[in-house]
Amino acid sequence: MHKVAVKFCGGCNPGYDRGAAYQKIREAVADRAQISLPAEGESYDALLIIRGCTGCPYLYEEIDANERILCVKQDDIPEVIEKIRNL
Repeated sequence: MHKVAVKFCGGCNPGYDRGAAYQKIREAVADRAQISLPAEGESYDALLIIRGCTGCPYLYEEIDANERILCVKQDDIPEVIEKIRNL
């Protein structure tokens, strides 16, 4: 089971329902990954960053993760699911 942390960015100008995107991603990878908010001192296989727009460059470098997976629009969801499933 892979450990994936999730961070939400883009609440200032969301172009899609980030909460619904998170639910869809979480349900689709439930058999392969445990997704949770990041905890201090923990390491993760991946950090899922769910952004509301394409303008924010922040990657949460302070979170220890082997990979960063970005979701910036509704159309990214299938690719995000595939990336998490193939960690």
